[in-house]
Amino acid sequence: MAEFGRGIKAGIIAGIIYAIIIGILQAIVTIGMWDTIMAAYDEAMAELGVTVELTQAFLIPSIFIGGIIGGIIGGIIFGLIYAAIYNSLPGSTSVMKGMILAVIFWLIFSLGLGFTTYGMYGMTYFIIQNVVIGLIGSLLWGYLLGKFWDRFTPAPAA
Repeated sequence: MAEFGRGIKAGIIAGIIYAIIIGILQAIVTIGMWDTIMAAYDEAMAELGVTVELTQAFLIPSIFIGGIIGGIIGGIIFGLIYAAIYNSLPGSTSVMKGMILAVIFWLIFSLGLGFTTYGMYGMTYFIIQNVVIGLIGSLLWGYLLGKFWDRFTPAPAA
């Protein structure tokens, strides 16, 4: 039987740690590519007829806050899916199972759906953000999910 509570706990903690680390990396990329990102953003807003001035002082904290919220929500979802299909996942350890599931999610979301960032921000941003940081983040999240899954193993009945 699936251990959904265990998956949720492991997923939330892994998601929060993931969000903090990825938030730092995303902030670095955002600062480093600020002009490119703002040019694309301004163009998109102009097409909508909207003028909004973004600053790094606003955007960088927003990345962290959104990341933490996304880490919690994503952790719940990722943990539930992990718990539901745990026995079907390839791999001999919880960590390997988590990393395999994370790579599948990376392929679907970061590379597949994330390819939309290529059209807005260009190939350099896509490769840095979606390929490199996306893969590092996915492997980290899968690793942490497996580690916390093991940590929350129920104590044997006495």
